Amino acid sequence: MHLQILPGLPELAPQLLKYHCRLTPFFVHKGLIEQALAVVFKEALSDGELDFLADRTVTITIVDLDWAFTLTLNSERLVVLPSVPAPNAVMKASSQDLLRIAARKVDPDTLFFQRRLMMTGDTELGLAVKNLLDSLEPDRWPKSLHWLLTKAAVLYGTT
Repeated sequence: MHLQILPGLPELAPQLLKYHCRLTPFFVHKGLIEQALAVVFKEALSDGELDFLADRTVTITIVDLDWAFTLTLNSERLVVLPSVPAPNAVMKASSQDLLRIAARKVDPDTLFFQRRLMMTGDTELGLAVKNLLDSLEPDRWPKSLHWLLTKAAVLYGTT
């Protein structure tokens, strides 16, 4: 099935998402992000590969949306918090670049060396998160999630 993109949608998407992030209560985002992370990292969580996040925080800042959230590991479960004042590490990128990473259209190292994925704070923790993102295998995800990310990347003009 061919997906037609409305003219101007890729340029307008960040503004629409920014508006959405400001109007939607955080608990809605929290629930959606936690559900998606639980699916994507199910095996990694059960294998203890995310234990490095226990009692540590990583804030993900989406610069073009002026929006951020924080990840931590609590009782072997990834938990999403609002942005915290002093996270252990901060990762910053545009919404388009984060979507490209999730859809496996680009690897995080490429964006890091292009200075489009920035990390501050605990470098070791930031690199562990970056390496975890790089190890994602979409073929092990539910097909619906992979399809959604791929279509979003097309709509957002990242292909």
